[in-house]
Order: sequence, then C-alpha cells, then structure tokens
Amino acid sequence: MFDNRRPDINALTQSVQALPDRFCHAAAAFALLAMLAVPAQAADPVEYDTPSKAVVPRWAMLGKNEVNARNGPSLDNRKVWTYRKAGVPVQIISETRDWRLICDPAGGVAWVKKSMLRSPRNVITPTQKLEIRTDPKADADVRAIVRPRSIATIETCKDDWCKISVAGQTGWAPKTVLWGTQTTAVCARPNPLAER
Repeated sequence: MFDNRRPDINALTQSVQALPDRFCHAAAAFALLAMLAVPAQAADPVEYDTPSKAVVPRWAMLGKNEVNARNGPSLDNRKVWTYRKAGVPVQIISETRDWRLICDPAGGVAWVKKSMLRSPRNVITPTQKLEIRTDPKADADVRAIVRPRSIATIETCKDDWCKISVAGQTGWAPKTVLWGTQTTAVCARPNPLAER
C-alpha cells in the first residue's frame, strides 16, 4: 500500500539544509538578547578571606619615622624593637583587623599597627652597587649607579624590569635584585607554639 503522507524528499532535503542557517541565526539572536538583558559590568574586584579583604602576602611601607614592633597583635604584647625610618618596604604576611604581621628587609618578623603602614610601595636595592639603565634591558646605557641598600620608589614594572626613582635619578633595574617585588612570602610566619 502506498503512503500519501510521506513528505516530498526534495522539500525535506531543503529544510534539513536550511537548519544550520536557521540555527545560527537563532543562536546569534539569543546571544544578542542575553547580552542586552544583562548589563555590562566591570570585573568585580577580588576579595580575599582576610580582615582587609586584600591578598596576603602583599607589600607596604612604614608610614612613620617611629614604628613599634611587637611580638603579638596587641598593645599588651611586648615591644621587640622600634623602626626609625619611614618608607622602608615591608611585606605583610598575616593580619588581624587592626594589626599586620610584617617581614622587614633584615628578615625580622613582628606585629605593627595597620595605621603605621602605607600602601605606596618602595623597594630596597641590593647589597652591592646597582646600575639603573635607560631602558628595560641589560645592554641599555647606564643612567646612574645607586648605593647599596638604598630605598627607591617603584614607578612601574614591565616583564622582569622595574622603573625606579632614587635620589633624583630614574631608571630601570632587574626586578629580581629589588627587595620588595617578590610575589611569595619572603619570611616564614613564626610558629606561636615554638619555644622561645
């Protein structure tokens, strides 16, 4: 018996060939509607699970010429030393709401009040003289020679080089020789259960 309901093969082939075009148009229209329905937003700032919501470790600098360092995060804790130079870069390796555990260039680890720190970042040059260059490459002309262990301000970093300013001179130095550019913890957090 012959089935009259069978579709015409040419019509079926044409509609199957039209499916990819129809699908692409529909997908594009759906994507456009989805973009219009959701307003464009800037990337949300990353928040970390710390009291300040900032990453740890991170860099800061001493904000005063006299900063007391303590063996715990409270004024009740013993003062272990006093920093006497503003601008010294330090790495924050832990924090509470009002205190920061810092690592200093000499490797000392102590707690300081967060109000004693500033965000703009300085670095310290290496223990030998440092040649700062006119461009971020090893064969660039030397612009100046910087004394060992000088405090310098970072202007920008590009690849493995940082543009620094020190004593009125600006130039490029290798990132690896500057104390204050590391992305990992420089000092270990002290074990509070260890014997002293």
